[in-house]
Amino acid sequence: MTNITPEQERLLTEINDDFEEHHAVVNRTLRIKSMPTGPGFRLRDLDKYQAFLDSTPTDQAEFLKGVHKDEIEFFEELLIARAEFEIAEERGAGPISRSNLPALARVVRPPTEQCS
Repeated sequence: MTNITPEQERLLTEINDDFEEHHAVVNRTLRIKSMPTGPGFRLRDLDKYQAFLDSTPTDQAEFLKGVHKDEIEFFEELLIARAEFEIAEERGAGPISRSNLPALARVVRPPTEQCS
C-alpha cells in the first residue's frame, strides 16, 4: 500500500470535489438526472447533447438515424435521464427510486390507466 502525504490527500480531495461540482453543473445545464456513460459520451460534445435534448421528438428521431449504432443506446439513455429530471422536477421529488415509483407512475400514465 502506498502512503500519501497529507498534502497529496488534500489535493486528491480537492480534485474529487471539483469533479463532483463540474458533474453537478453539467447535469443542471442539460437538465438531466445523471450523465450516461459508455460508448457515445465525449466531454467535448456537451453542446451537441444540449441541442439534441432541446430539439423536438421528430428532430431527435432524425438525428438518431445518423448516429453510429454503438452510440444509439447512449442517446436513448440521455433522453431517459432528461425525462427522469422533468418528472422529478414536476413532482418536487428527489431521485427516482423503488420507493417512489408508484407516485411517479401516476404522473406518467394517462388518467384512464391510473390505478385506484
